[in-house]
Amino acid sequence: MTNIKEYIFSSITRNPNWLNRLLLIANHWPEKLYGDKYIQNKTKVPNHDYEARLISMINYAIDNVPYYQKLYTNHIKNIDEFKQKVGFIDRQTVADHNSDFISLTANLAHYVEGTTGGTSGKPLQFLMPKNRHHIELAYIHNMWNRVGWHYDIRGVLRNQSVRKSLIYKINPITKEYVFDNFRLNHEYAREIYFVLKKYTISYIHAYPSAAYQFCKLCNEQNLDLSFIKSFLCGSESVLDFQKRFITDELGINIFSWYGHSEKLVLGGYCEHSIYFHIEPEYGYFELIDQNNKPITISGTIGEIVGTTFYNFGMPFIRYRTGDFAEYVGDECLECGRKMPIIKHIQGRWDKNQIFKKDGTYITTTSINLHSELYKFIDGVQYIQNQPGELIVLIVKNQHFELKHEELLLKHFSSAMGENSHVKIEYSETLQMQPNGKFELLISNYKKNV
Repeated sequence: MTNIKEYIFSSITRNPNWLNRLLLIANHWPEKLYGDKYIQNKTKVPNHDYEARLISMINYAIDNVPYYQKLYTNHIKNIDEFKQKVGFIDRQTVADHNSDFISLTANLAHYVEGTTGGTSGKPLQFLMPKNRHHIELAYIHNMWNRVGWHYDIRGVLRNQSVRKSLIYKINPITKEYVFDNFRLNHEYAREIYFVLKKYTISYIHAYPSAAYQFCKLCNEQNLDLSFIKSFLCGSESVLDFQKRFITDELGINIFSWYGHSEKLVLGGYCEHSIYFHIEPEYGYFELIDQNNKPITISGTIGEIVGTTFYNFGMPFIRYRTGDFAEYVGDECLECGRKMPIIKHIQGRWDKNQIFKKDGTYITTTSINLHSELYKFIDGVQYIQNQPGELIVLIVKNQHFELKHEELLLKHFSSAMGENSHVKIEYSETLQMQPNGKFELLISNYKKNV
């Protein structure tokens, strides 16, 4: 049954739009589609014993996961002992000991292989539960409820392509009209606008960069966007100039949430502010300073660290995400919720604009491969010197063949649009900054926004 659900989630948009539209109209019961885990996490009464779940997970790992078995011989008794004795890990740790993080007792038939977003050169590969959709969507749907979304039909402007003969494709399971973010120009934005108006779609799931571009293109054509209730934004930081235009000038709400591929920490805006409320039952959240000490003073910036509550197949404990945020507190004065509150999340998703020939841009997030191609390369990096031009630096591995270059060129050329020039170059290593840090995008072209 799980395999069938996986197939449906990934393949149903291949149906013709007329059929998927009928299925979408009939879709009023998310709990029947997403299953028991969705219901449990959507409707559960908050359980504030998060530290007990944390201790249970680390002791499970000590008993069943080789990496932790080698490090810890005795069970952890309480939160103080956890913070004193359990060390931090990061992507490099997992990459260096990948197989040792896999549980010896988990039924691996219930897991699939995932990857990080590709911002560290060679994306990290790891196992995640097949039912992850049912858990994560329950939390995300609850967060979206804060801005009035109640299982409404959504428009989508993210990292999906649509056949050029179509304006959109439909996912009736997730109730989405999916548009092609890579085709955004004045004409296509106008087509999207009239589809949204025709089907009374007032919530749009988008990258902040895509929401901004869409609003700009519509505004330049005097198209009234006041019917849009909210842009539901994830995967990128909402930049100040995007908020100023979309919210302050056009009056459209932006709801942003934070998550990451490893699925350890999840949080979204409060309905009364742009502070992120971290969901304490999703995973164990920590914010640490440069000395690995917990941050407890409001206004202090630290690194986000997460521990899974759900991934028993490949548990990550005290995993440093590489993302940073400013600590606000542990209780929201606006809504009264008691949970970690942070703001100004920064990190791997910033500074990632790739400009097309016409002056619009895509982001490194939107062109992530997330496909079988990662099995044939050991690294990727983007270099841009002029708009419409992109150099893709590839580190090949022993499985790379000429046909893979053709697939890469097709993927990136499609994303860059017409009149663009994409060049694939090969190297044994990726380029690093003088301070030793890696940047996915090296851009020598700057554009005033």
